[in-house]
Amino acid sequence: NVLEVPPKPDAEKVANQSLLQLAFRTRIKLFYRPDGLKGNPSEAPLALKWFWSGSEGKASLRVTNPTPYYVSFSSGDLEASGKRYPIDVKMIAPFSDEVMKVTGLNGKASSAKVHFYAINDFGGAIEGNASL
Repeated sequence: NVLEVPPKPDAEKVANQSLLQLAFRTRIKLFYRPDGLKGNPSEAPLALKWFWSGSEGKASLRVTNPTPYYVSFSSGDLEASGKRYPIDVKMIAPFSDEVMKVTGLNGKASSAKVHFYAINDFGGAIEGNASL
């Protein structure tokens, strides 16, 4: 976290003036990538593997990251039977799996499609789709 606080103004200069001061707190994610990693980080979100998961009628997705890069999401949803259901997206570590809940859907749906936006190195979005 970074907190930006403006300096206190000189009392004589602002004695008869209105003053508004703002402080900003910014959260910055920093990733260290060692030399020699295979592949391209901008292609990592498109290499993810999506599978149905869950039990007792609760829909969830298991996502596998086969790349050496972290993948962070800004949003995601599942399209099934003409409706869209939000996915509780999480960051996925390299060479690992994550289970993500699908809100509002009970059980598996046939011919479903995942739509997501991953965050690239510059804070922009990479749009991705996957069929289940």
